Amino acid sequence: MKKTILVVDDFASIREFICDTLKRKGYDILGASNGNEAIQVLEENKDRIDLVLSDYNMPDCNGLELLKKIKTHATIAKTPVIFLTTESSPEKMKSAKEAGLAAWIKKPYKTETFFAQIENVLKNG
Repeated sequence: MKKTILVVDDFASIREFICDTLKRKGYDILGASNGNEAIQVLEENKDRIDLVLSDYNMPDCNGLELLKKIKTHATIAKTPVIFLTTESSPEKMKSAKEAGLAAWIKKPYKTETFFAQIENVLKNG
């Protein structure tokens, strides 16, 4: 069965690039432009989404806020979250890990590392 990934990024061109890259690898993809929209998409597709791949720096609801909302939401709390971001603050990375982040992928990334992290999180939850 195909895995479904929700891609969250406020820049449409980046979101589309990531979505296209994942589609070519055989994943089903949903998209959201910010954290609040992502929560709505997750609630509407709670039995379908296997992973959230999110930017960290976004307006309205950043990646950490999104992660915390997911982890405290009864029906979607087990959905793993990966950050794909240019952010590199050790403090932010620590806070995200403590909040339940599954993985942190730094942009720019190597394609092999990108897919290895996704596969690892999908396999191990």
